[in-house]
Amino acid sequence: MRSARATRLVGFAGAACLFLAILFGIADPGNLVDRLLENTFDRLLAWSPRLSSPAHPVVVVIGRDALASVGPWPWPRDRLALLIDKIADAKPKVLAVDILLPLQPTELASSDQRLAQAIARIPTVLALVLDPEPSRDRPPSSTVAVMGDVKVSELLVTPGFVAPAPQLISSAQGLGVMSLPSPEGLPVRAVPLLAGAADTLLTGLAVEALRLAAGNVTVIAAAPPQLLRIGEHSVRLPPDGLLRLHFATASERGAQIVPAEILLRGEADASRLAGKIVFLGASAPEAGGLRLTAVDPLMPSVEIHAEAADQMLSGHVPLRNSSMKRVELAAGALLGIIGTLAVIFLSPVLAGLVTIGLALIWVGASIFLSIDALWLTDAVVPVLVALFTVQGAALAQFGIVYRQRLAIERRFALHLSPEVVRRIVNNPSELKLAGETRTITVLFTDIEGFTALTERLGAEAVVSLLDRYVDTVAGIVVDHGGMVDKFVGDGVLAFFNAPVDLPDHAERAVASACAILRATESFRREPQVAASGLGRTRIGIETGQAVLGEVGRGTKRDYTAYGRVVNLASRLEAANKSFGSSIALGPGTVAALRGKVPLRRLGAVMLSGIDGQVEIYEPKS
Repeated sequence: MRSARATRLVGFAGAACLFLAILFGIADPGNLVDRLLENTFDRLLAWSPRLSSPAHPVVVVIGRDALASVGPWPWPRDRLALLIDKIADAKPKVLAVDILLPLQPTELASSDQRLAQAIARIPTVLALVLDPEPSRDRPPSSTVAVMGDVKVSELLVTPGFVAPAPQLISSAQGLGVMSLPSPEGLPVRAVPLLAGAADTLLTGLAVEALRLAAGNVTVIAAAPPQLLRIGEHSVRLPPDGLLRLHFATASERGAQIVPAEILLRGEADASRLAGKIVFLGASAPEAGGLRLTAVDPLMPSVEIHAEAADQMLSGHVPLRNSSMKRVELAAGALLGIIGTLAVIFLSPVLAGLVTIGLALIWVGASIFLSIDALWLTDAVVPVLVALFTVQGAALAQFGIVYRQRLAIERRFALHLSPEVVRRIVNNPSELKLAGETRTITVLFTDIEGFTALTERLGAEAVVSLLDRYVDTVAGIVVDHGGMVDKFVGDGVLAFFNAPVDLPDHAERAVASACAILRATESFRREPQVAASGLGRTRIGIETGQAVLGEVGRGTKRDYTAYGRVVNLASRLEAANKSFGSSIALGPGTVAALRGKVPLRRLGAVMLSGIDGQVEIYEPKS
């Protein structure tokens, strides 16, 4: 029973909600969408940890046990030199030091010489830190060559840097950025592949470690496709120059950790470090190197850099394409449009299943793209856009249906039994207000001599009497499943088997007529009514095809029946005068009863407006 106007309203509601959702996604006030997106990726990547590469770097950590056995942090440079000597004895391929070693006061500078000697024993990368304040020192020479149209418009760039002591730099073979950018209170999600400081293009600590391991090669940033080439290794280079972290399991990370105190005591297995890339850093809270990540609220920064290096060794670099946001919003719009069409053309259950099914398909596809193809794809925002759109359309649909239910209840509550009204309300498609042809049984009643009665009684008495009478007749019709169509003066027009199907409608109409006759006769015997001289009730009943539908204008609309069967029922009521009967049944009703009700033939008569003679019957009392 959906009208074109209702369809347009539901479609407009869905389109309006879709527009608002897309607009919100594009504007992203307060970075709500971006934060939701990043949190989704955090949980997705943490839920599906990657596999470590066979060449996973080894991490030497200075933890609380080391501080307890060697001394408090910060360690003197000569003590740190002793640890690096122990590492060098194991013959690693490269050492990356995740500890800032800036220039010391003059009285402590002598210890730098001892540390420089230890650093010189192995290819070593020292850490520098990005600084928002301009630096006075000359920037280090870049180890990066650019080939092609490389676009890193979102690259992390600062005016300055804090570098290690010059004496240590001269002994090292590389400098890498150890800074881990992340807004306050948010986890570290990426490490720099490249960064800019003092107009110089610098490599991250992990990249620099791989560069030395590859034979002190030049790092090449090339496009297209946009890649960072480090010897035989190539990783995709995003516009921000950051590598998105995807951690291995905690057990795999833990298997690569060597406590510093074990090395210092000479108890470590040197073969674990031989030929490996080794990262050295602190895990003790006193060293201030613990960072919040998606998998560990207190992960040492040295372990983060080692994980980044391992990702590059295995080519495992999750990438977020710059055009993905537009693709995701378009996908959300498509899901929302399909969901809205489902709301319009399907049942609520099917529409819900379609919407949920499409959402699950998108979630599954985005998880596959993010985990297997390493193209980070949002699984949540497109679904939220679709659900918001479908919810808007569904609310509009609910409002239309609710108004329809109220209109049906108001229109038919006084004309039909509550059971039939509930049936129509629950299945409005059964109600064909636009018009239909169906077989019905029409019942027409009239009060004998009512015109003369109105002349004898006053207006108030007539209205009061008629109100009680009509209420009695209408109640009996409704109780028998019929519909009271209208009141015509003192008469009642009712029909059975409309607006919804009613089995054995002819039999119900005859039973209703008999009940009306008994009730009205009892009513006439009441002293006050008997004094008024209320006449007996005459009833005409006929069964046949009629045209039914709603006609009228605006709120003045009427659902009624048209056709020969209605006229014949009215004539049959009048024919009772000729036979002295109270109930006259036409041939259509007699045929529909199929002998279920005992009948008595009254005779055949000519009726006004009806061709030929009509056989008339009455039910036996």
